[in-house]
Amino acid sequence: MLQLRKASIVILAQAHNPSIISPDWVQKALLIKESPSNFIHTPPFSLFDSASFLLTVDMERLELVSKVLDEEHISACGQTASAYFHMLPRIPYRSLGLNFVWVYSPEPSGKPLPRVKLVIDKLNLNQVFNSRSIKYGGTIRVESKPCILTVQINYEGDQTIVFNYNFNYVTKTARKAANVTKSLLTLKSRSQELTELMLAGGKAGNG
Repeated sequence: MLQLRKASIVILAQAHNPSIISPDWVQKALLIKESPSNFIHTPPFSLFDSASFLLTVDMERLELVSKVLDEEHISACGQTASAYFHMLPRIPYRSLGLNFVWVYSPEPSGKPLPRVKLVIDKLNLNQVFNSRSIKYGGTIRVESKPCILTVQINYEGDQTIVFNYNFNYVTKTARKAANVTKSLLTLKSRSQELTELMLAGGKAGNG
């Protein structure tokens, strides 16, 4: 079974201003109508934790996590990040990352996982390490303008493969970045499609 574990947006900047991230400001400016169950509001670090969203901000990094992983909340997460760019267009932003973590465990339990294979020319790593039992992870980096997609693939125990997606954009203007964040739901679907293709051996339509 393939499941989405996390969807988030990370905004890197030279100078975020955590001191403005009060619960009242988040609810009014960023359109999160929920009251926080936990919040921290200080000059170097702020946190807003509600039923559906987790927002953390320090001087260089903002992360917004959709804690509810249905389409409505993932779309709202993108809209909230877009509102942040519109509210604070003069911050010197550096980059924007739209991130997804997918986990796959075979059904029924105990069925072998698909093997991630590493090929370096004709090198046989089983011979290098003198073992027939080797598990590979890997990093895939794809330049696809206007973003760079990085996919990290790792095993988690014997029954789970984790696919970690990062769609990274250089942030030239706040206006353009605000538009990119609205594509969070679209990129969630794209990351799911890519994961399913890899699990199927690259053959579209193969169950």
